[in-house]
Amino acid sequence: MIRPLILITLLSVTSLGLAQNKLYRWVDDNGQVHYGDRIPPKYAKKERAEINERGVVVDVKAREKTADELAAQQAAEAAAAAEAERAAEQARYDRYLISSFNSVADLMALRDDRLSLLESRLTLARKSVADTEKSLTGLIERRDKLQAAGKPVPDRLNRQIGEFESSLVAGLRSVSGLEEEQVETRRKFTNDIERYIELRNN
Repeated sequence: MIRPLILITLLSVTSLGLAQNKLYRWVDDNGQVHYGDRIPPKYAKKERAEINERGVVVDVKAREKTADELAAQQAAEAAAAAEAERAAEQARYDRYLISSFNSVADLMALRDDRLSLLESRLTLARKSVADTEKSLTGLIERRDKLQAAGKPVPDRLNRQIGEFESSLVAGLRSVSGLEEEQVETRRKFTNDIERYIELRNN
């Protein structure tokens, strides 16, 4: 390794050789600066500078990041990309709100139409559930009476009970889904109206 004190002398004596061989500068673990045409493997991943025959730094290689630093960098980049996408999506939606509605009243009218439609579907779904429950109750009563009388239960009756039980489960899921959709629709339009007012006031 070449020490700083003799760097100038070395450069003047070997300038012809350095035109072909690279000279590097690096710092060891004790903070000492070293020069040489080869970097020890121990310091190959640390920051190092390439110097030309005039002693001028022509290139600097940053130290390689640790695994934790790389993971943190990747996480930060992913978060920044997600935020940029969110901002772009918000900008697109803002343009949609401004271009599609002339007033808050327009948004409210659309909200009311959507909620009215959902309420109609929900009414039908609840009626279907009630009808299914009534039919299922009747079928179960028939089966129970047969069993109480010690009579065999027809396969067809058992199949019907199974089918109505499945229909009831599906109907209850439908009702639950529509109720959730109602809540989400109200939330969405509340946010849209607030955002629309904000955009109009800016």
